[in-house]
Amino acid sequence: MPEAEIRRLPVWGKAIRLCHWGLALSVLALLFSGWLIRWAPERAPSMDEIHFVSAAVTIAVLLVRLWLLFAGKGTATLNNLLPSRHSLGQAWAVLRSYLTLGKIRLPRWYAHNPLWAPLYLLLFLVLLIQAGSGLLLLNQITLLGDLSMRQVHVNGYYLIMGFTLLHILASFFHDAKGEGSDISAMVNGRRIFIIESPTASSPQTDNVVVSLDPAKFRKSEKP
Repeated sequence: MPEAEIRRLPVWGKAIRLCHWGLALSVLALLFSGWLIRWAPERAPSMDEIHFVSAAVTIAVLLVRLWLLFAGKGTATLNNLLPSRHSLGQAWAVLRSYLTLGKIRLPRWYAHNPLWAPLYLLLFLVLLIQAGSGLLLLNQITLLGDLSMRQVHVNGYYLIMGFTLLHILASFFHDAKGEGSDISAMVNGRRIFIIESPTASSPQTDNVVVSLDPAKFRKSEKP
């Protein structure tokens, strides 16, 4: 059986973690207040201020996150979200694991989930459109040509709601089936990597065998 080690390495910087949680909390507040404003109009007056404040926070954090895409460092940059041939193959493996409820093992990756990474870019685009349509509606501009800003805003709501629900379910799935401590990593910035050392008689496999002996911890290896 090949020897394996567990390594806990820094992956997410403070800026990207703050942006993640800032967007998560403000978007949840927007979804909840927006739902009440549309489907419980008697609560709208009390929800308007929450919705506007949450929108302001979302726009501010989104602008910072977009700035990090082009001027940030490490895993916060655009290159880490763009798909490649390798990441597309891994994305398919992640999807197969989802569809089989974990019977097919998740692949291993360093930072962004290869299936979700390009979806984050789409989310940023939807949030920008949502912010623009919201600002227009706030200024009583309901039409741009034949395009209804109210309908654009409602459609954006459904897209963001769907993304949010799927993302939460996927987070719990990865915590149960994955090896990378993805949820805690977005809190403390460090992911877990399983490093397996193949032997002559035992080719490298995906079996998770962990050595906690500090003497066998080799810093020169890379995940």
